[in-house]
Amino acid sequence: AARAVAAERLFDRDELDPVRHRRALLSLTQELGAKLRTQEDGQVCRVLSLTVRCADRTTLTRTRTLAEPTAHSAALTATAYALYEGLGLQRARVRALSLRAEELIPAERAVRQLSFDPEDEKARRLEAVTDRVRTRFGPHVIARGTLAA
Repeated sequence: AARAVAAERLFDRDELDPVRHRRALLSLTQELGAKLRTQEDGQVCRVLSLTVRCADRTTLTRTRTLAEPTAHSAALTATAYALYEGLGLQRARVRALSLRAEELIPAERAVRQLSFDPEDEKARRLEAVTDRVRTRFGPHVIARGTLAA
């Protein structure tokens, strides 16, 4: 079994726009979540790491241990955004962003806090459906509207 799963986005040119950085992070978390959920045994991660490569060749890395192991894209996105905001980048020329899901465990061994939030349950069911559609028709057949460009 894999010990970590990673995804990376390289920008065509050095990117200054934080909105485009966040869009790339959203795309990365969607990809990571799908990879984790669609593996043979299904996995969840305990740790998420963000690496930012800047135009001046500096590399910034931040890591966060999640409150509970997850493969839920919304939880991964919230954590990735928090890591990005924690860097405090202002006018940084970003060349690439990468996310790495670490400390993977089988999904059936993970515990999850029950939620009475119907939106969370709806999002998880929707994720399962989109995963099946992507498995059958290809990874780019369905995407979030905010990723369309």
